[in-house]
Amino acid sequence: MANREPNAQKKLSMLTRRQLLNHAAAGAAVFGLSHLLDPTKALAGTADAVAAMIEGQTPKMGGKLVYGQTYPNWALGQSNRGEHPYYHLDLLTRSNWNALTWVDEDLNVQLELARTLTPNDKLDVWDCTIHEGVMFHDGSELTADDVVASIRLHMLGGVGLIKNNVARTEKISKYAIRFHLEQPNAEFPYALAEYRAMMFKAKDDLEEMGFDGIGTGPFQLIETDNARQFRSRRNENYWMENGPYLDELLGVITLGNAAINGFRSGQLNAVWNIDPGQIGQYEDAGGMIHASASGDQFYLVLPKNLDFPWNDQRVRQAMALAIDRVKINTIVYNDPDGWTGNDTHMNGVNAEFVPRKVERDVAQAKALLAEAGYGDGITLPAVAFCPSFPEEPRVYPIVTESLAEAGIVLKFEERPCDGFSPYTFAVNKPYGRPRRSLVGPRNPFINLGRPFTAEIGDWSTKGAERYQQLLQKAVGLKDQAERTKIYIEVQRIAQEEVPGIMLGARRNMVAHAANVKNARSHTQNWSSRFESIWIDA
Repeated sequence: MANREPNAQKKLSMLTRRQLLNHAAAGAAVFGLSHLLDPTKALAGTADAVAAMIEGQTPKMGGKLVYGQTYPNWALGQSNRGEHPYYHLDLLTRSNWNALTWVDEDLNVQLELARTLTPNDKLDVWDCTIHEGVMFHDGSELTADDVVASIRLHMLGGVGLIKNNVARTEKISKYAIRFHLEQPNAEFPYALAEYRAMMFKAKDDLEEMGFDGIGTGPFQLIETDNARQFRSRRNENYWMENGPYLDELLGVITLGNAAINGFRSGQLNAVWNIDPGQIGQYEDAGGMIHASASGDQFYLVLPKNLDFPWNDQRVRQAMALAIDRVKINTIVYNDPDGWTGNDTHMNGVNAEFVPRKVERDVAQAKALLAEAGYGDGITLPAVAFCPSFPEEPRVYPIVTESLAEAGIVLKFEERPCDGFSPYTFAVNKPYGRPRRSLVGPRNPFINLGRPFTAEIGDWSTKGAERYQQLLQKAVGLKDQAERTKIYIEVQRIAQEEVPGIMLGARRNMVAHAANVKNARSHTQNWSSRFESIWIDA
């Protein structure tokens, strides 16, 4: 680990399982999202975050970053028009575009193209002003007309979090916009930070917007081949004071061993979402590793609308107690003290995260199975997955082996990622097959609201009703402390009823050449930035 960056080690060390347990037991104050509504804690600006990334450095202009991406955009098969961020080769869309807000590495929301973003007292109307003088790649200025048109496009369904939150938008002035929401939402700014929620030039036909590749980002897209790579050049008129420094950015799909082989040969000077099992190989090739504190997680969806054994809550509880999540941390991520999943979509970076009270108890798992009538053990339906990240196939044998210790037989069925979603929903609509769902880390309301999508598999108990009622109450509260109390309670409900199982532990990682500075991984894989990256020739 000699080449691992100090900031990566510090970040990982902040999130040990022991510290999380101690934090929860002590009833420590959680600050989380309080800056959203407290005028004394105004939202920070992304430009300031970029400036902090280069603080103390003397960046050099020029050079070319050629990076491999092992996890390309899941929507590539839907369109070959990669000029649009919906279908761009890479989910890291902030290379070429910007959104109104951005989520930083600690999952705090910050202003990006937005200069101010403030709610009314009911939290169902939000007023936004944008920075003046922000230019698109074609030299035209970003105005409220472009923002309103972009949001209306996203409301058509391209950005679910905007479609589900925004009732309508209106232009107030050349640089001011008003959002009318479907319901009060204290955490609405997070919805505006999504990787698809980029700002485009307005067009009369909304559905033609975005396909020209023109944005306001640090690089301008000049060539794209969705089956292979894209190429962008520096935006000389970028609106932030700092960056970009690179002359050119080239992103390449690198599946399997193409990533490490390309890095070894010098064809790539960075790789996003590396296989953690290959860290040593990257380091042997002179690479530096930046690891985020978390990342996309593996969640086991257990449909409960058919006659499955896990319809009995005690079977689900037994599964949760039997899976050795610490072993996954240890073997796959070499991080035995890292946080583990708490059977909600929350993750260890969320300030409101509540660890499970008991990490693992095989004896109790066996007792619960016996109580449910499975004293001789139980065989469960297979769970389908596709290897979205390189290390994923090494995770499930650990799950299978640890469940077997409690008398639970569960097999995992690997499928190609191309067509995986249609395969999983081809039967048992709308809940689909038992499967692994890939969960991106977000803010508490979005994380905790997911159990009521179709993927959760018909969770319809009294506890589920209580959970949903509490969650709807929380998101309408200005008081962060009150919201946090409710978020803790709903996590405890989920941990008791186990509607699905979160394995947890995954963290995103970037490998880069020693002369590439500020190539940073991000807990939200898609939220990595490129303005601050420079090459020390």
